[in-house]
Amino acid sequence: MKITNITTAVMESNFDWTIVKVETDEAITGFGEAFVGPAVSAVTREFAAILVGEDPTSIDRVLRRLKGSVVHASPGLAYHAIHGIEGALLDLLGKKVRMPVWQILGGRYRDTVPVYADCHAGDALESITPLLVPRVPQWMRGAGSEDRKSVVSLKHHGWDASTPDALTPEAYARRARGMAARGFRILKFDVDVPTPYETDEYNRGLSHPEIEHMAALVAATRQAVGGEIGLAIDCHWNYGVQAAIDLARALEPYHLLWLEDPVPPENIRALGAVQRATRTPLATGENHYFRVDFERLILEGGLRVLAPDVQKIGLWDGRKLADLADMHYVNLTWHNISGPLGTMAGAHLAAAMPNLLALEWHAASVPFFQDLIRDAEEPMIQNGRIRVPDRPGLGIELDLDQVYKYRKPGEPFFE
Repeated sequence: MKITNITTAVMESNFDWTIVKVETDEAITGFGEAFVGPAVSAVTREFAAILVGEDPTSIDRVLRRLKGSVVHASPGLAYHAIHGIEGALLDLLGKKVRMPVWQILGGRYRDTVPVYADCHAGDALESITPLLVPRVPQWMRGAGSEDRKSVVSLKHHGWDASTPDALTPEAYARRARGMAARGFRILKFDVDVPTPYETDEYNRGLSHPEIEHMAALVAATRQAVGGEIGLAIDCHWNYGVQAAIDLARALEPYHLLWLEDPVPPENIRALGAVQRATRTPLATGENHYFRVDFERLILEGGLRVLAPDVQKIGLWDGRKLADLADMHYVNLTWHNISGPLGTMAGAHLAAAMPNLLALEWHAASVPFFQDLIRDAEEPMIQNGRIRVPDRPGLGIELDLDQVYKYRKPGEPFFE
């Protein structure tokens, strides 16, 4: 078997969803999804010069060759593209040998994968470009004014002051009850949102009134769903060490599963200082690409929860990372902002590892998520879980007519 072509298509959703298509001389085609990034589809297509003529079943060797070709420009966008290709290679390998991807990864520990719902802080669909600029997607242009209002502006990858009604304890509680009623047993909310007490948005500090306001949001959420629902909180790397410690301690009464990214990701020593000062488990990892980084997070940072991104580290290295973490009795909760294809890829990975907490779902407000799946007999996510398919490859096929409907203007469509 030889690779004959590699093409891409991009959908405008809450983020860009970049689909990678790899074709072969045996008429077997694989599909994968790449992580978002400026021009990631163009970067993906650049790899055709290396991939065409390669044996797609030699996945580890092909990945090493791809990564070796971008040592001057890695990780970042290059790895986003490579792991979108990797997903397509695993999909077509599974189709060739008639095995699901979870079996190629070593077998499954569970038939269904727990999914945690990223609830942000309100009900609106947010849509942003790869440079985090708010946008109205092409498919919403021309919609009524009420529909257009549902696309909100962002600040800190969260919310801005123009949506005050979404940032109250009552709104958090309402959203939490709604998602729990849909069957989700783990919920995640943002607290890095504007408050009436904000002072300096650049110094990474938090005043006591700000922390009290953030704690009130979490308290209302916990009270709304009770102790049986797992709760996680995201900070999007916004705070300094002391502010993060003060916040983590203030949230200790609410028994969080994890507090995510309270400080910037590059300083592992700073993260370790926060973790040692609180009982609240910290989690980070979506901006790390190498297993050695996660080893440092465990050994130097003292983390008990890792949060790598499915598409950034990839399925192949993700499975190896799970083994590394399991050696230290550390759990993984997978960051995932992708569409149905990337989400199902994450479900295969999550099923094939012992030390899983949950897989993220970031698209609860995307109205066409389920529509993208061709011939689906049932919703992908039911009662907060994904049933891992036994079909070959990723076990999911996209409805390309629907993909085309939500395509991003100016991007090629599998050309």
